[in-house]
Amino acid sequence: MTTLTHFTRRHDRPLRIGAISVLGLIGLIAACAPARQAPATQNAQLLAPPKDSCELAREDARLDPRLDVERVPTPVKMDPAPIKRPVPPMVLRRSRGDTIKAEVLVDTLGRPDMTTFAMLKSPEPWYTTNLKAAITQWTFEPALRSGCKVPRYYLFTVALGRRPRR
Repeated sequence: MTTLTHFTRRHDRPLRIGAISVLGLIGLIAACAPARQAPATQNAQLLAPPKDSCELAREDARLDPRLDVERVPTPVKMDPAPIKRPVPPMVLRRSRGDTIKAEVLVDTLGRPDMTTFAMLKSPEPWYTTNLKAAITQWTFEPALRSGCKVPRYYLFTVALGRRPRR
């Protein structure tokens, strides 16, 4: 019986070495082969149900609130007026011939988001204060993209008259 066990073990050893060699060779080939890319159909976004066009338009606007739209935000009612009367004479003299520019994000409900208000150009702080107070109370028609209401920046610009000739 000792001889049989000894005989089985001796002939089993080359089989094990051969199997290990084959497995090692397969592993080496698999490691050296170029990585396969997942087919495009397995991309999670492609498998997700399609979003409606308004959802896509709002997502585009969220990523870029200055994107091109079919209709920009438009004030429905500019009450109170953007420049409160009377303008102090000193402010009027200094700002004649200048321009005021401000922007604010208007949401899908037509309300200005005053946390985004920015005065881009103002010859006098008096204009900034009055314009900011006025825009807070305005209502807007929201911007439209693909027929859907989207948030977008509204740009307010006004020229303050001509400089006097000298």
